[in-house]
Amino acid sequence: DMEKIAEEVRGAAQKIIEAKKATYYGIGMALVRITRAIFGNENSVLTVSAMLRGEYGESGVFVGAPCIVNRNGVVRILTLSLTDEEKKCFANSCDTLRSSYDELALEH
Repeated sequence: DMEKIAEEVRGAAQKIIEAKKATYYGIGMALVRITRAIFGNENSVLTVSAMLRGEYGESGVFVGAPCIVNRNGVVRILTLSLTDEEKKCFANSCDTLRSSYDELALEH
């Protein structure tokens, strides 16, 4: 089931592009939802990019994770139970993000 979900997520943008010719509709809807959580002080659980400070064994990297969001922004990062393989994949993703950040910093 997890592999099927992963494949659907990887292909979601392409399906949207085929149907709507762009992905900005989805981005716009996500921004509306985040804004509503902030202005409504909702304490909603949303997957947003947040700076990790030890969660999932990672620090100093902004990454998409489930968070509680209210008028103060991200008030808490929720940690999910991950398998060893998922932890490895997550750590690899964080390393890739750090490398990308470092490359961007060198360009400026």
